[in-house]
Amino acid sequence: MHTDAAPRSLPVVDLLLHHGRVTTFAGTDESAAEAQSVAVAGGRIIAVGSDDDLAPLRPLSARTIDLGGRRLLPGLNDSHIHAVRGGVSWTRTMHWEDVRSIAEALARVRDDARDRGPGAWVSVVGGWHSSQLAEGRAPTRAELDAAAPDNPVYVQELYDRGVLNSAGLRACGLDDDSTDPDRGTLVRDASGSLTGELRGVGAFAVPLALALRVDAPESEAGVRAMCSVFARHGLTGFVDGGGLLVTPRDYDPLYAVWRNGGLDVRARLFHSAWTRGGEVADVESLTTLLQPDMGDSMLRVAGIGEIPHLGCHDMEGFEPFAIEDGAFAELVEVVRLCATRGWRMSIHAVLETTLRRILDAWERVEHETGLVAGRGWSIVHADEASRGSLERVARLGAGILVQNRLLLKGGDYVSAWGAAATASAPPIGDMRELGIPIGGGTDATRANWFSPWASIWWLVTGGTLNGRGERAAAHRLSRSAAIATYTRDAAWFTGEQGHRGRILPGYDADLCVPDRDPFACADDDLRDILSELTIMNGRVTHDAGGLGG
Repeated sequence: MHTDAAPRSLPVVDLLLHHGRVTTFAGTDESAAEAQSVAVAGGRIIAVGSDDDLAPLRPLSARTIDLGGRRLLPGLNDSHIHAVRGGVSWTRTMHWEDVRSIAEALARVRDDARDRGPGAWVSVVGGWHSSQLAEGRAPTRAELDAAAPDNPVYVQELYDRGVLNSAGLRACGLDDDSTDPDRGTLVRDASGSLTGELRGVGAFAVPLALALRVDAPESEAGVRAMCSVFARHGLTGFVDGGGLLVTPRDYDPLYAVWRNGGLDVRARLFHSAWTRGGEVADVESLTTLLQPDMGDSMLRVAGIGEIPHLGCHDMEGFEPFAIEDGAFAELVEVVRLCATRGWRMSIHAVLETTLRRILDAWERVEHETGLVAGRGWSIVHADEASRGSLERVARLGAGILVQNRLLLKGGDYVSAWGAAATASAPPIGDMRELGIPIGGGTDATRANWFSPWASIWWLVTGGTLNGRGERAAAHRLSRSAAIATYTRDAAWFTGEQGHRGRILPGYDADLCVPDRDPFACADDDLRDILSELTIMNGRVTHDAGGLGG
């Protein structure tokens, strides 16, 4: 067929976002801090500027989106979270981050029991705390019995306590004659009868194993569902911290989703040791079979941690703890393996005494090899860090990953540490003064809420849910600095600061449009922000429907 019309050129831009308030996080010598338009092609940002600057690209764009004056930020990146463990059972459990009363919690239990059917486990595993509930307590065994009499129910409050209903106790083989498990306690009333409450990781093991039992298809569906929820909050990346007894096989569902092209959030993985008493062999195997930074732009192995040695893990810092000499000697071996084989290390330390011992190990291996300092290593938490220890961290060129666990548990730390110590936990002001890179995160999904904006609110305000344990003004961040811990600065901890976390040409096209301007909204509105539009690798991963295009 003959036509006189000129052939239409193919688009050279995949997406053009315009008429926005773009916060670039660019350096002063690189680009303007604010812009209006961003052009994306091939998963990368190709141009940033004013609407007039990028106007010639509009006819060449496959899709354009008018931001209508909304704020555009780099996509958020939780620099320390336990998403691998959480994703596997995401669809098997309830999520109580937004629950605010016992009545609402019990209604969720009833609904979940009805949906799953009689005999099926009903559970919520962490991600909530009594301080968020109007009653300030967890549901009781009797309340859970009334809500779901025909289902075993297990409710775990962070890592503090668990509660089983009567059917749950039976399913776990527990009765009034049962003895306490190793590293755990079965709480009893004055008559010696079980109350249903459990304490300690040893007591949690059996109900967790039963309640979270999933097959491969459900675990992969859980990973995809978790990524979808993360994208709704503006997350385009997460750094998984390994965790207690997380084995290499526990990564199978995440890897399966990755291989099938189903990841909507970039995953960076730290591998922990998983064999108590066999940590050196675990790390020897990992660093022999894997190579540092192996993977691709969607999933990459980032390093060893946060638990390279189980004997050096001080949990949440509530109990007295000391790294024994044998564990310290093995930690030095693990540090040496990581340094000489080119692996990044990230290690948990809440208490000052633990941090000093870890820095002793790092400095010993640095003195031997010169392969620790400046290699992007990091401390996780550092809540009780002294000025002297922070100076040692700075000399090693290491960073610190901070999380908003105290948002939920500030009152618990006041009871354990006192108000003065809690007010500087962690001492963020000192970290910034010393030039230590700071990565923002949540430590979710069991130890905290997974919302990045709740963490940003905590970084800015120092607040807690019950007003106890608020952080001193000297250790709070501006809104820009707090958001940077989730964008520009978070990329440092995986060695990707040259192409992630900022809105600049050549950077990954990971972007989010919050549903209110985080630089203009009221403080408390920060905590409840969601994303109107999330873009990862140039692809829309969440669209609330409020933006045309």
